[in-house]
Amino acid sequence: MKIRYLAIAQEEIREAADYYAAISPDLGKAFRLELRQLLRLVTTMPLAWPVSGEGTRKCLLTRFPYLVIYAPLPGELLVLAVGHQHRLPGYWRER
Repeated sequence: MKIRYLAIAQEEIREAADYYAAISPDLGKAFRLELRQLLRLVTTMPLAWPVSGEGTRKCLLTRFPYLVIYAPLPGELLVLAVGHQHRLPGYWRER
């Protein structure tokens, strides 16, 4: 299954990775690695995570306080948002 990212979700990933990399280069790499591993797992069973809105689901990173909002579509996983868990809930809904 293919993973596709909205441009704004890619920017959120970049900002979070840069934030952690400023603390420690290894931490920035660890953020990207955990996100990549989580999304690979999600592609194997995209309907296993809780519903987050109409047609979307959410999953949480373990080590970092971030959540991923995605839409399981035929043949692909569309990542809509990668946001901090304390961010305003539903900020991504207009995407």
